[in-house]
Amino acid sequence: MNQAKRTYLNLMIFKIIAECKGRISVQQIHQQIEPNMGMSVRSLQRYMKGLAEWGLIQADGKTPQGFKLSEHAKSIFKELAGSAAH
Repeated sequence: MNQAKRTYLNLMIFKIIAECKGRISVQQIHQQIEPNMGMSVRSLQRYMKGLAEWGLIQADGKTPQGFKLSEHAKSIFKELAGSAAH
């Protein structure tokens, strides 16, 4: 995956999670991004695990695994939104 595609994927994942009230599963995310990305559910699971390891999303440990934005990610986006407003 090239850098532009990875950046787009990150933005799509963050947008989808941010728009969801509560938790969202990999399958739900996959249904929304697959037409644009051509990524398997398993590949997305591995990718989401990496985002969680970076502290950008939080996994809830339930079955199926659910995710939400981490406080760290929320603060980054808030800071970016504030910078863009100036």
